[in-house]
Amino acid sequence: MKTMFYTMLMLSVVLCADKPYQDTIVTSLPKPIIPCELSYYDIRKEIHGMQRIEVEFIIDTSGNVINPIIRDTFDISLNSVVLDKVRQTKYTPALQNGKPVAIRYTLPIIFK
Repeated sequence: MKTMFYTMLMLSVVLCADKPYQDTIVTSLPKPIIPCELSYYDIRKEIHGMQRIEVEFIIDTSGNVINPIIRDTFDISLNSVVLDKVRQTKYTPALQNGKPVAIRYTLPIIFK
């Protein structure tokens, strides 16, 4: 029984060692180039306590924001301002195997 286990273990090590390193998937998440800057002058409203708005969008292969939508909000009157500011952001594209790919991204915006 030990011999069979040892043989299977050796076989799996050999099979793993034969795989080329280049086939592994290396991903890089997007990073903001032009951040989403939202000031209290933009919203012109007093906010009490800590509140949160969650925006979901796609970052394309050029790093542009596509189709932002509000997933969660505490005040719908702020949605248009937040979406406008999110559309102005620019990201480095996500990388998969060294090539830029589109990715779905969720951005929480917290008001204090």
